[in-house]
Amino acid sequence: MSYEERLDIVATVQETYALMGRCLGANIPEPIIANAIRPEILYRLQDAAMSPYVSDPEMLGLLLEAYYELVDSVFLLAQTLLGPAGEEYDAGLSRVGLTGSGLRVKVSGFRRGLSRLPGIRWIRKTFEWGNIVLGSLGAVPGVGIITEPIQELKEAIEAQGDDDNSG
Repeated sequence: MSYEERLDIVATVQETYALMGRCLGANIPEPIIANAIRPEILYRLQDAAMSPYVSDPEMLGLLLEAYYELVDSVFLLAQTLLGPAGEEYDAGLSRVGLTGSGLRVKVSGFRRGLSRLPGIRWIRKTFEWGNIVLGSLGAVPGVGIITEPIQELKEAIEAQGDDDNSG
């Protein structure tokens, strides 16, 4: 596994997190953008004219609170996979298909969806691809404990967004 592959994994999680915030009508936290692997993508998301995917006021407040509580998890994932001990996770990442062609498929699918935003259909498709990466990370010892809360909040945003947009 290469360092560049770990960069792609971290970028996908950062961008999934940013999309989650935009679906809540939130600004992407500046420290996330400042430390992003692909900050230009986060700036594009930040500037995109997106209607909130979640509109129920009570759930929106709860989801926003939970969203901001996960900033540290996004940073911790980057530190874990890109720091001095990042190579320790390569075997686990390989076992769950987050290397080589398996990773390229997942990252390409995610980025294709991201490039077609905004729009409810593309939000859903992009989240599906993000979920594939987050789900794979969940099976990697030492990494899953970091990414599981991000995946669960993403799924909660999807569930509420689907309810709010099923009209």
